[in-house]
Amino acid sequence: MTTTKNGRETTVSVGTTKVQMFTGGSGPALLFLHGAGGSAGWQPYHEELSRRYTVYVPSQPGFNGTERPDWIYTIADVAHFNQQMVQQLGLSQYILMGSSMGGWLAAEMAAMCHHNLKALILVGPAGIKPQNSDIAEIFMVSAQTRLKQRFFDPTQVADYQKYSRPLSPEEQQVDHGNREMASRLCWKPYLYNPSLPNYLKGVPTPTLVVWGKQDAIIPLECGELFRQALPNATLRIIDRCGHSPALEKPQEFLKAVTEFLARVK
Repeated sequence: MTTTKNGRETTVSVGTTKVQMFTGGSGPALLFLHGAGGSAGWQPYHEELSRRYTVYVPSQPGFNGTERPDWIYTIADVAHFNQQMVQQLGLSQYILMGSSMGGWLAAEMAAMCHHNLKALILVGPAGIKPQNSDIAEIFMVSAQTRLKQRFFDPTQVADYQKYSRPLSPEEQQVDHGNREMASRLCWKPYLYNPSLPNYLKGVPTPTLVVWGKQDAIIPLECGELFRQALPNATLRIIDRCGHSPALEKPQEFLKAVTEFLARVK
């Protein structure tokens, strides 16, 4: 967990579940959903976005500091939980952004109810099965292999040692719990919902799909499939970049996001 400058840690009650939440900034609401590795807390790109937006970064049920309600078993369950959280936060005409598994969650949420969304931003999302390639195995491989899969060029990642250093016993416990929860949600079928492309056809929300051209986890092909499925989507490809554009190419990532949001009425 890390915080920088304005990010602050709080809790939000969703039913009987206490959700770990990082919040910062002011302006229109932007809800960010993390990926299968869990929440890394308040990050530099959250800080940059908080200059224009009120940014909410929750830990998803079963990840980090948020317990799993006993009724949550699938990505769809988590999406329904998040819809309850949106109501609890009182968000209206908000921006929904998700990365990897979080992008899948964001897409499912938009398919459930798009009327309260101002914009949708999907960053290397899971959720759609590629037709001509495969999603990489991430659950049954070592931490070192996952790290190699995540970044195209580690020298481009600020403070890369944060990701490559050995974890403390406490961090290992959190990491193990996060991976266990992610595998519970994403194992069968593996990181996709066969119905999602059909769901997304009914989502008119202005959408930005951001993809690292050299993504070694979810192939670039899936970016085009998301663009085809969503009626009002733009695909932005970032070259020499892997699965985490916000970390590996933060300036290009933020430029793509801010330019897109500037066009959204």
